Amino acid sequence: MKNESKNAKLLHEQRKATYFLVDEYHKKFIDPSTGRMLNHLKEERVCPVCNSALSTHIMDKSASTYVKCNDCTMVYLNPILNPQAIIDYYTHLNTGQGDIVSAESPFYTEIYGLGLNSIEEYKKQPGHILDIGCSTGFFLDLAKKRGWKTSGIELGIDEAARAEAKGHKLFKNTIDQLDPHEKFDAITMWDVLEHIPDGPKQLSVIKEHLNEKGILFFQIPNSDSLAAKIMRSECRMFDGLEHTNLYNPKTISLLVKDSGFTIKNIRSVISEIAVINNYLDYLNPYFGTSQYENKVLNLLDENFIHENKIGYKLQVTLEKA
Repeated sequence: MKNESKNAKLLHEQRKATYFLVDEYHKKFIDPSTGRMLNHLKEERVCPVCNSALSTHIMDKSASTYVKCNDCTMVYLNPILNPQAIIDYYTHLNTGQGDIVSAESPFYTEIYGLGLNSIEEYKKQPGHILDIGCSTGFFLDLAKKRGWKTSGIELGIDEAARAEAKGHKLFKNTIDQLDPHEKFDAITMWDVLEHIPDGPKQLSVIKEHLNEKGILFFQIPNSDSLAAKIMRSECRMFDGLEHTNLYNPKTISLLVKDSGFTIKNIRSVISEIAVINNYLDYLNPYFGTSQYENKVLNLLDENFIHENKIGYKLQVTLEKA
């Protein structure tokens, strides 16, 4: 992406308020005496991809623990919030994320544009698109400009109202509560799937709301990313509460197997070169000013990172079989 390394510090400076609000909001779900998830809100689980109960401890982070499945390499949070606690969490979460997206519009316009390009590679004519977790509707704004009919799902009350005010049709409940007659030509999830404990169920429900040859596109954190593996607990990917499932290309393939979808494309985006170099130079990863800008310690460039799918995020395009 253009000027990714040079803009990293500025982007994270703009996100400081959101980081603080999220950290403060997390405290409502954490027992102050233990620093861990409140007992009445949590539940234990097995691997969300292969159902194996065998895992290896990776790290304790904030309210919970990240483990790696011994059988399929899936990285996941255990324990997690129970289903009702998850709904309560997202219904009342208000971190100003929509304002952050607007403030960083060049960055998001570019990355959302990559997603729309991926969808339109297989959908030559704009149809009806649904964005799950649409926030204030910035992505839907871009899709509408390209001729798409736009709808969104958003549990956050304030954000949903703002998206609706811009002319997008809003559903203010989860997709599994959607009328079965609601069908779409494309469905998107931008940094949403990692928040959903049951990935296979989510894909199954989405498939029922897609027209024939419909496209599912999603962006997620990449547990194979260079940034995550180098920085580990210092990487914001590991938040200890919201990011319940952290996929990589292998576990995405396992997730999609027998789902009724075919994988059209998996690519990585956002190299995090500047963030990694800050960390390696003993600086704050997100706010430091490392002298290295274009390569990790002048060794690995952005092309190498994305060719090997070790960028910070994965963009995945699926087609309903």
